Amino acid sequence: MLELGSDVLVVFLSDSHIGGDPGCDGFESPERLESLFMELAGREGPVELVLAGDFFDFLQIGAVPEGKDRAALTVGRPEYAGMFAALRRLREGEGKRVVYLPGNHDAEVWWNPAVRRTLREEGLVDEFAFSYLAAMDPGDGRRRVVYCEHGNQLDPANAVGDYGDRLDTPLGHHVVTDFTRRLAPIGEVPGGLDLSEIKMVYPLVAIPRWVLSRFFYALLSKGGLYLLLPLLVAYAVYRSAAYVVSVSRGQGDGFLASYEALPGLHWLFAEIFGFAVVVAVIFGLAFFAFRRAVRKAVGAVGGEGGDYDPAGDSRRRIEGILRGEGSLPMSSFGEPERIDVFVSGHTHLPALEVLEERGRRRVVVNSGCFLRQLRPVAPITREPPVFVSRFVLTHVRIFAREGELRVELWEHPKPAEQRLGWVERLFAAGRLPEQPEAKARARIRTAAVV
Repeated sequence: MLELGSDVLVVFLSDSHIGGDPGCDGFESPERLESLFMELAGREGPVELVLAGDFFDFLQIGAVPEGKDRAALTVGRPEYAGMFAALRRLREGEGKRVVYLPGNHDAEVWWNPAVRRTLREEGLVDEFAFSYLAAMDPGDGRRRVVYCEHGNQLDPANAVGDYGDRLDTPLGHHVVTDFTRRLAPIGEVPGGLDLSEIKMVYPLVAIPRWVLSRFFYALLSKGGLYLLLPLLVAYAVYRSAAYVVSVSRGQGDGFLASYEALPGLHWLFAEIFGFAVVVAVIFGLAFFAFRRAVRKAVGAVGGEGGDYDPAGDSRRRIEGILRGEGSLPMSSFGEPERIDVFVSGHTHLPALEVLEERGRRRVVVNSGCFLRQLRPVAPITREPPVFVSRFVLTHVRIFAREGELRVELWEHPKPAEQRLGWVERLFAAGRLPEQPEAKARARIRTAAVV
């Protein structure tokens, strides 16, 4: 256990998922991460920066050239030069240190010594560890224990049995390497679906709903553009012509009552309308049947309609560990009941929760991620949802102040371009999340003290 002074700032950052083959890289905010590193480098006093898993995304990189490794490929990308230079300056500062913890997307840090060598030679990392355990005395004479691990070991689908074995690949590993990594480079396919965004869908179990939603709204959009709009224009022309004919005959019928002037066209449009109603009913029944089948299939594997909630399940497991009902997956520390602050990542869902039991106050905090997410928003109608872009750029800070240990969840606001069609915008009118200003500064999202 590290013994930290009362002037140390500990920062936890996870799930930036930096790197990937063309079309597979989901990291879009190097400028925000560079600003964070520069701020920490310029801070007076010691700083412990803990890269708490999935800092890199080695699973999104396929073949590696001879003499290279996945870390070297990522660090050498020109668009990341400023960000890694800022991390290098931070690590070189007096009292500054960078600790790297593994996740499920960067487990190669452990089974491939070339990756660790690259990160050390590049001057980016001081220490590699499975977990982070430290004690801090805020000045009241009682040490507070802070613990962190990535959190994938609390998720059965992504738990790694042996980080030193490159063949130890959990289910989540294959979902990325055999599914999303192969689909994302395809890009946009006929029907309005951009497969390059599949890795951004949150949560992953919502992918079937995302596919259904994109095709559904694309169909409505094309139907409206190529069928409904021409019919409306033709109907308006017909009504105008019927009115002109009616007036020329001296009948003086109103605009909407002049249909008898051209009865043949009137009955033609009436038949078109009746046929459209029948087709809409048929497609509506087919859509609801397909949606029900998708719900059952996703529910069977733990998605919508199922009981699997990665973030909630992780939180419940952590709470059980803090009560002494289990051990720490990534540490041999045998007294988890002594932990005052438990930090994790992995779920990409930033959260801070205060636990008060038997007169004791503890904090469970998730560092979130540094990614753009596609999240479902319920439209005006019940289904299907509209998937809206938003950036989730968060990190955690812990420091001592006035006899207390303060835990802060920070966010870096960044507006996200909405890649929505006009039908999606119509159905989600009034429900789209507000976007922050482009120059909004990093701010505290929520905080707690121990």
